[in-house]
Amino acid sequence: MTRSESPLIRLLRFPGKVQFTTALLLGGVVIMTAFPIVALSLATVVRAQPTASASALPLEETRGWAILAGGRAKPVQTFAKETALALTGSESVDGVGPLEILWGYVFAAEDFGGRPYLRIESLELRAKLGLRVTQRRFAFDALAGNPALRELVERATERQRDDFELDRLEGDALAVYRRLERAAGLISSEALTLVPNAAGDGTWSSPASLAQSRDASRRAIHAGFGKLAQAYRAGDAVAFRREARALTGALRNVGGAGYPSTTAIDRELFYADFNAFGKAWKLYLVGALVILILGFGERTLGYRAGLLLIGSGFVCHSIGIGIRWAIAGRAPVSDMYESLIFMGWGAIALGLTLEIWQRRRIVAASAALLGFLCLAFAENLPIDSNINPLASVLAHTSWLAVHVMTIMLAYSAFGLAMLIGHAVLFVEVFRKDRSPLLGWLSKVLYKTLQIGALFLAAGIVFGAIWANESWGRYWGWDPKETWSLITFFVYLAIIHARFAGWLRGFGLAVGAVLGFLSVIMTYYGVNFILTSGMHAYGVAEGGQFFLVVYALAECAIVVAAQIMRTTGPGQKSPARSETLGHGRVPT
Repeated sequence: MTRSESPLIRLLRFPGKVQFTTALLLGGVVIMTAFPIVALSLATVVRAQPTASASALPLEETRGWAILAGGRAKPVQTFAKETALALTGSESVDGVGPLEILWGYVFAAEDFGGRPYLRIESLELRAKLGLRVTQRRFAFDALAGNPALRELVERATERQRDDFELDRLEGDALAVYRRLERAAGLISSEALTLVPNAAGDGTWSSPASLAQSRDASRRAIHAGFGKLAQAYRAGDAVAFRREARALTGALRNVGGAGYPSTTAIDRELFYADFNAFGKAWKLYLVGALVILILGFGERTLGYRAGLLLIGSGFVCHSIGIGIRWAIAGRAPVSDMYESLIFMGWGAIALGLTLEIWQRRRIVAASAALLGFLCLAFAENLPIDSNINPLASVLAHTSWLAVHVMTIMLAYSAFGLAMLIGHAVLFVEVFRKDRSPLLGWLSKVLYKTLQIGALFLAAGIVFGAIWANESWGRYWGWDPKETWSLITFFVYLAIIHARFAGWLRGFGLAVGAVLGFLSVIMTYYGVNFILTSGMHAYGVAEGGQFFLVVYALAECAIVVAAQIMRTTGPGQKSPARSETLGHGRVPT
């Protein structure tokens, strides 16, 4: 493996192994009863942001160029961030931002090839490769020449060709290999597909490949790129800016109709710079804390301030979804990142609607906390946030948007109900004068569960219609279909028990809390634990453990609440506050 060669074993393309950290996703919901503590602890988890550039060169002059990567044309700034995250796990390393990392590998391979930027998460793999186990990032040169890594990759490749399941070490080795291949593509410049081909066939070329082009304008781009490289290596800011601006015009002229419009490029740059979802989850967090700390009592200033913050976050959230929709040209609900984003949006929309209806603080605070958790998980966990083209089976149909958005609105309602259920448990245990408040909370909880069940039923029906349109059958007992139906029957049983009078306030809260386990299994478990069926996104390591921990913790909370409400000092006797009853309970 050398810098001068093409991207490593370019004929091989390994399918990505989706790995998500499930501890935060499942464990965070468990401790939602301690709202301020959870919020403050998660507030410290922020994605590393690029710091001030260590280079004096105006690299930002290149950020608005278009590049074809990942199946679509996008700004170089977006490509640089995706590349930095893929190689290093962060958008910046030691003060070196994404554009510096990108152009460093392209123009200064001798320097950047020796920098410890490529991450290896697996301790076992580090030990197997003879690397320092306490170090997380390593140099391209050290890894490309590692014989143990080459041996692991060759073995994994052969096993993959023979359809054998890879062990964890082999999978981790392939993940590292893909980072090496990505860096090699930059070093060789083959990954810099900046120029649409003249044939108009949708393929793009790198400037380095245009030296022998018959088109003088394309040869001029090759020459201009060489001058840009010279200016970079010389550290000449004036020359770099001049050559970059000349190339900006030349690329657009050569690209013609196949080149993205200035409006499209500026839209995506604004999307990245504005960071709507990052702003939204911070506003949700602060708004929830303001309501919880200052929003109760006779004074309404804290309540209004909290609502204003949550409303502002919702505006940012909506702007982010709208721009992402415009960039992708489709509804942004095609993967885990986008579905989490939309689930958080649905929770805020439903919560604010219920808050306007009832004017009770706890619903707005609960919705804000759920929106915060959804966005914080999506923004800060190692989830692929790239805007990717749809698979062909999903493209050119409106059912994706209709089906998935309806299902996610159901999950939003069930998540909100789960939080309100925790609030009911809290009131049952710690409030002596709980009857009026419990009556109101139970009413809102019941309505929220009904809304969720309605959306879930509609989503299942829409999915069946889509399945018949795509596969010629309405129902096939796919794991996702089966678990969606199980979840619907779980909530239908809870609603029926409340309607029939078998469950009162406490019992309904227990149903909302434990019923959400079926949502977690349907939404997460099928996709990343069962990893089977047409709806599975990929494989996740260790998800079963955290799912069990979450379920046990929720059961422990329910049992503890039941014990404390019946035996705690000043509480009502069990005979006067039974979970089960007879006759219909007023709504």
